Amino acid sequence: MFQSKLPKKFWSCVVLHAVYLINRIPTKILNNKSSYEVLYGEVPDLSNLKVFGCLSYASTLPVNRHKFDSRAKKCAFLGYKSGIKGFVLIDVHTSEVIVSRNVKFFDLEFPSHFSSVTTVPFTHIYLDSQVTNTVPVRDIIVNSSEDHDEVPHEDSLSNTEERDIEVVRVATRKSSRSSQAPTYVQDYVCNSTSGHYPMTNFVSYSALSPKHLAYAYSLNNEIEPTSYLSASKDSRWLTVMQTEIKALNANNTWESVDLPSNAISIGSKWVYKIKRHADGTIERFKARLVAQGFNQTEGLDYFETFSPVAKLSTIRVLLALASIHGWYLHQLDVNNAFMHGDLHEAVYMKVPQGVPPSKPGQVCKLLKSLYGLKQANRQWFEKLTQFLYAQGFTQATADHTLFTKITATSYTVVLVYMDDIILAGTCLQEFDSLKQALNNAFRIKNLGELKFFLGLEVARSSQGISLCQRKYCLELLDDAGLTGCKPVSTPLDPSIRLSQDTGSLHSDVTGYRRLVGRLLYLTTTCPNIAFAAQQLSQFMASPTELHYKAALRVLRYLKCSPGRGLFFPHSPELQLLGFSDADWGGCVDTRRSISGYCFFVGKSLVSWKSKKQPTVSSSSAEAE
Repeated sequence: MFQSKLPKKFWSCVVLHAVYLINRIPTKILNNKSSYEVLYGEVPDLSNLKVFGCLSYASTLPVNRHKFDSRAKKCAFLGYKSGIKGFVLIDVHTSEVIVSRNVKFFDLEFPSHFSSVTTVPFTHIYLDSQVTNTVPVRDIIVNSSEDHDEVPHEDSLSNTEERDIEVVRVATRKSSRSSQAPTYVQDYVCNSTSGHYPMTNFVSYSALSPKHLAYAYSLNNEIEPTSYLSASKDSRWLTVMQTEIKALNANNTWESVDLPSNAISIGSKWVYKIKRHADGTIERFKARLVAQGFNQTEGLDYFETFSPVAKLSTIRVLLALASIHGWYLHQLDVNNAFMHGDLHEAVYMKVPQGVPPSKPGQVCKLLKSLYGLKQANRQWFEKLTQFLYAQGFTQATADHTLFTKITATSYTVVLVYMDDIILAGTCLQEFDSLKQALNNAFRIKNLGELKFFLGLEVARSSQGISLCQRKYCLELLDDAGLTGCKPVSTPLDPSIRLSQDTGSLHSDVTGYRRLVGRLLYLTTTCPNIAFAAQQLSQFMASPTELHYKAALRVLRYLKCSPGRGLFFPHSPELQLLGFSDADWGGCVDTRRSISGYCFFVGKSLVSWKSKKQPTVSSSSAEAE
C-alpha cells in the first residue's frame, strides 16, 4: 500500500489482493500446494499477476473519442473482480473505479498523485460479445476488433491527456440485415427464435394473481435442514422429532433387542419437510425417520419390493379432465403412512439419533414397516388398496394407483402417489365421508384444495388449470449458480450437432448425470425441453465439456420464464388427439432416427415424448 502511494480508503482493495495472492502461494501445510490447487484440483494460472497499484492504461471507446483525444485512461491497478475476466482500476484523474479487460501495465511505475474527486461506483468495460441490447448509463463498451496490444503511453496520446474523460451511455448497434434460419431447421416451428419472448435478467411474478403470488413467495421463506445436527439447533424441529419418536413408540414400530450373530443392522436418517396450507402459509414442520434400506440384503430381510406409483401422464390427464368437467380437486397426506404396513421379515436397525438406547449395544428390531425399507411402499400400498376396495372403489387397469367410484349422484377419483393422495370428483360430501374413513383408519392431514403436488404447482381460475414447476426450476438454477445468468431464446444451439466425440471429457461425470436427471423431471411440465433432455441423456456414460455447456444452455433458456408450464383450459371439447413425426438419421453417431409424439385431451397437452428409434431406417418413410 505504501509502495503504491494509494490513499488509505483503498485498504480493502489491498486486503483482497493479498488474499488473492495467499490463496495461490504454495505452503508447507498443504504439502507445497496452494489453497487454490487443493480446492479446485488444478494449478492456478499466474500469468495475469500484476504489481498492486502499478501504473496502467485502460483503453477508451473508439466511437466516443475524437482523433485528437486520448486512446487510454491513466489508472492504477487495484486487483481482480470475482467472476469477471478483467482488472479493477482507478482513474488517476477522476478517481473513478472501472473494470477493464484491455489494459497496458507498467509494473515498475506508480502514479504520483490522485484526484480528490469522490470515488464513483464501478464502471464495467466489456467486449462487444458480452453486451446486451441496452447498457447501463455508466457502462462503456469496447470494440473487440481493435488491436489493444499496443496501448501507447499517455504522454504520446495527445495534448488532452489531463482532461476528464466523460462516461456516456452507449447502445450497441443493431444490424439491419435480415437474418435467416439454417436450412436444416426450416422444417421445424421455431417461434422462440423470433425474439417475441422478453430477454430479462430477472424473474417476474407480475402475471400471478395476488393469492397465488403470496403462495409462490412463501415456498422460499423457510429453509429445510439437511442433517440432524442443524435441525437439533432449532426448537421447532426438536419438537416434531420428539413427536415422531412418540408416534413410532405408540405404533409399536420396533423393540430393543441384542443383534443376532448372523444378522446385520441398517442405519437411519432424519428427513425434514415443511407442510403448507393452500394459501402458502406454514401448516406444520414435519420430521420423518427414514431407514437406510440400501443396506438390506435380498432374500434375507426383504423379498418382494415392487409397488406402483402414479404415472405423471395420469396426473396430467386427471387435471385436464377436472378442468374440462369442473371437478373439485383436493389433496391430503397420510401421517406415517409406511408405518401402517405389516412387516413379515426380520429387519434390524441401529438406534436412531435422538432416541436414547435402553441398553448399550442393543439395536431396534422392526415390527412395522418404516420409510426407506425396500418393501415399505409395497406393504403400505397393499393395505391402502384393501381399504379402498372395502369403500367401494374400483382399481384401474392402465394405472393401478387410480381408483374410481361411481354412484347415482357422484363420481369420485382417488390417485395415490406413496402417501400423497389426490381426490377429484363431483361431490364434496363424498370427499368428506372418504376423508373421515381414511382418518379413522390411518390418520390423515387434510391439505384442502390441490396446490402443490410432487413439486408441481397447481393454480386454478375460471379459465382453467395451470401447472408449472417454478420452485423446482429456480432451485435448479440456484444450484447451478445461474440465477443471474443471461437468458437465451432456444434450449439448444441450432448450429451445433451433439455427438460422442465432440470436445474433451467433462471432469465431473456425476454432476452432469445429476443435472440431466433433474432436467428430465422438469420435462413433466416443460415439453419444450423434451428434445434437449433426450439429446443430453445420450451421453451419460462419458459426457464432454461441450455436452455440459449444452446442458447449461438449457438452464439459461429456462431462465427466460421459470414459471412457464402447461395450461388446461376449461373447454367443453373432449377429444383425444395425437400427433407424431420423425426425422431421418438424426443421430450423428448411430444414424438412427428420432421419433416424437404428443397427445391432447381436448385442448390440454397431457403426454409427449422424444426418443431415438431402436433400428436404423433406410428411408424417411420407414422412419415415420
